[in-house]
Amino acid sequence: MNKQIRFADVALSILFGLGVFLFFGYFYRYHLIYQEQFQLFLFTPGYLAETTGKPGGLAEYIGRFITQFYVNPWLGGAIIAVLLLIVQRQVLFISLKFGNKPTYLPITFIPSLFYFLLLCNEHIMPAGMVALVITLAAVQFYLTIQHTGFRMLYVLCMIPMLYGLAGGIVMIFIVLCIAVEIRKNEISRTQQLTFAGVCVLCSIFSVLFAKAWLVQYPLFRLWTGIGYYRFQMIFPFTLALLWIMVVLIPLVFWFLPEVKQLNKIFRLIGIQVVILIFVTSYGISMTADWKKEEIMQYDFFVRTQQWDKIIGMADRKPPMSPLSVSYLNLALCKEGLMAERMFHYFQNGPEGLLPTFVKDFTMPMMAGEVYYHLGFVNTAQRYAFEAMEAIPDYQKSSRAVKRLAETNLINGEYAAAKKYLNLLQRTLYYKKWADMVMDYLGDEDKIASVPEWTELRKYRTKTNFLFSEQEKDMMLGVLLQQDFTNRKAYEYLMAYCLLTKDLKHFASYYPLGKSIGYQHIPRSYQEALIYIWGLTNVDLSTIPYPISEEVKLQVKHYGKIYTANQHAEPLLKKDFSNTYWYYLHFRK
Repeated sequence: MNKQIRFADVALSILFGLGVFLFFGYFYRYHLIYQEQFQLFLFTPGYLAETTGKPGGLAEYIGRFITQFYVNPWLGGAIIAVLLLIVQRQVLFISLKFGNKPTYLPITFIPSLFYFLLLCNEHIMPAGMVALVITLAAVQFYLTIQHTGFRMLYVLCMIPMLYGLAGGIVMIFIVLCIAVEIRKNEISRTQQLTFAGVCVLCSIFSVLFAKAWLVQYPLFRLWTGIGYYRFQMIFPFTLALLWIMVVLIPLVFWFLPEVKQLNKIFRLIGIQVVILIFVTSYGISMTADWKKEEIMQYDFFVRTQQWDKIIGMADRKPPMSPLSVSYLNLALCKEGLMAERMFHYFQNGPEGLLPTFVKDFTMPMMAGEVYYHLGFVNTAQRYAFEAMEAIPDYQKSSRAVKRLAETNLINGEYAAAKKYLNLLQRTLYYKKWADMVMDYLGDEDKIASVPEWTELRKYRTKTNFLFSEQEKDMMLGVLLQQDFTNRKAYEYLMAYCLLTKDLKHFASYYPLGKSIGYQHIPRSYQEALIYIWGLTNVDLSTIPYPISEEVKLQVKHYGKIYTANQHAEPLLKKDFSNTYWYYLHFRK
């Protein structure tokens, strides 16, 4: 390549790497944080042996090592950008060996761009990238061997070794090596066919040997690879398509015509770049899940207890999913704003208050945060354990282990807490926290110095009861009866009655809040109380509660519009959508 083409090559690589870095480091950062929490990378010989003791084990181990850095999205984005750039440079190197035709330089970005789009799916694991880098490196070394016999011997020795290191992606190595021999045409057609047949038999033997060793894995998964996708029993078609792309692009350099004129080369390069930008932009719009990114952002702020940022997010864009609404309600409660401002935001019923248990690995982990902060410590512990055991690729979870250590410490189960802390002490990012908490075990005075643990010990459930998804109000009642100064339990109990439109129990529970010490009746309570009173009384001035004049005027105005119009919702939405009355009448 001349200097101008080489400059274009370097410029395109820099722009691509910068784009990937910014996308994952800034725009899609919470997907990386989400992915990190579902593994527990341990710096122990046992963990190394367990992870590498299967086909593709080394690639999976390196992929997990990389994933732990996703806790810092800028660092995670940089790692992804570097890996995808390495893949592009490898594809370019191999392609130029098939045909020195720099005109088609941009198409060597296709596998990296496609993998970039695949990584928008939080279940695509970094092990696949690592395996691809290892495989293409083996092909690059193969291309440097000049002697035909040595090349063939290298391939036959490398197939089982590469299968053990990188997994089923070894098929790329086999196909490209066979294509190279056909391209070089240094041996007869019969010898080429024999070489191809021996390579295939070698790969089959490697898979069958692995099956005999690892009987628990289906043969199909051993063929395709184990650690590339979170769900172990599934191999995405998109990954197979990526492998096909990697094989086909060098063939493009072989068969497409060579272009000599420099101006025509740059014109064709420009056309290819424009097409790739357009296709990639469209691909991002189709593959990036911004709704999930938003929920993951809410989840991160809950994990890090940044309650003001959750409320700020909701002020900019009201949350709509049950989980994000439940996180907003938790943030409002933690900031002392729940009873006052709850209906200023969209509410979708009791599911947006206390999420229902779902048998998967994500929802229990997230829903457990609400129960933990309310004082249902044992429920939070069960949710964390259930979530960790449901992780599809059978890993442990750093987030779950951390929560299990906390709940056992709060419950005074120090031996169990120590077991989980010992695991975290063998990690990179959680070691410092585990070392600190280890010093608290058994030291009641030190534990009492931590406000969160002290509050949870005070308010946590201390009586046995059967957890019931259908009787969450009863569970909140149990929590409140233990200590009538528990503001969070009281507000959640009242909110549950309001969201289920159970005004009878709301009215009966309302007096229990006299121990909370409100300076005035919160807005949502005023709206519910005046509505209940108005059902049997015409004169609102006789209401036995200190209701503000503003609320009295509003309910009169609301009532006139509601009773005078058969389809009142559109008329009421503008001025009253932030009231409990609007929720009561128009929300299911």
